[in-house]
Amino acid sequence: MKISTLERRGFWHVSSVLTKRWLVCEQALQRGPAKVSVLHKEKANILIRQKRYEEALPSSQKVVQLDPEDAYAYDKLGDILSKLERFAEAVKAYSQAIRLRPNLTRAYQSKAHALEKLGHYEQALATYNKALQLHPNNGHLLFSRAGVLKKLLKYEEANADYLSAQAAKSDSWLAACCIIAKVDLKKIAEAKTRLQAAGKEISNEAIEAEIHLMYQEQKMASLKSSPLFQPLCLIVREMQEWSGTPKQFKELLSTRFPDDLKKLPQSPARLLEVLKEITPALQEEGIAVGLPPETTLVTLTSKST
Repeated sequence: MKISTLERRGFWHVSSVLTKRWLVCEQALQRGPAKVSVLHKEKANILIRQKRYEEALPSSQKVVQLDPEDAYAYDKLGDILSKLERFAEAVKAYSQAIRLRPNLTRAYQSKAHALEKLGHYEQALATYNKALQLHPNNGHLLFSRAGVLKKLLKYEEANADYLSAQAAKSDSWLAACCIIAKVDLKKIAEAKTRLQAAGKEISNEAIEAEIHLMYQEQKMASLKSSPLFQPLCLIVREMQEWSGTPKQFKELLSTRFPDDLKKLPQSPARLLEVLKEITPALQEEGIAVGLPPETTLVTLTSKST
């Protein structure tokens, strides 16, 4: 993506302004103790905007030392620790923010997210529940809680949250995400049955992987149902390999399989599009396919030759 000269100037202007503000904070901190907490807070904010989280951490820690009753300072500290993937420490910081300000919804959501990262899903769920007691119609909280419920295999409850989040109409993007994320309970039941039959452990990750495999199998079955698939398998089985122009490819089919050809596009170019579409299924059967312009001619080759 190209960046215009004006965009470059804008970026460097913002960067320069932030650097100057950071230097002012540094100089003020060196001069004396007046409003030290405010200066450390400003310095941390500047470094966060520059994504310099390691450097922002000491200033943020200093703020909570100087003002241990500042809930927002603990919330900010938790954010920095989360960015550094120090999630256990982040949970402690968010807990302090919640203790000082029990209605600070953002701290609940951030704490729950950090708990998710640690794999503590039950605790994350309990934290989302507390946040939703404060704001029961918050679409983003409902969407996030649904994600935890899925990991706990509570799919019906997750779907209920997705529907509620969608009804909250926070924004169109969230509504679209809810539609995509909603669980197909029939697919879940089928995936569980398959996993149990295979003697595999049942977890959300295993179920999602199994559903993905099921979709792949369905897609492959659909490709193999094409009127072109079986004729080509028979041709390669008999001849081992074949090559020719797109026109000759159509003539081969019209001579050998006229009834099947009637179900397919009559244009050689369109016929090659169908061949390209079913190539993954042919490859699974051990047939290599070459198509123009990658190859000069249409080629069908048994991989066993």
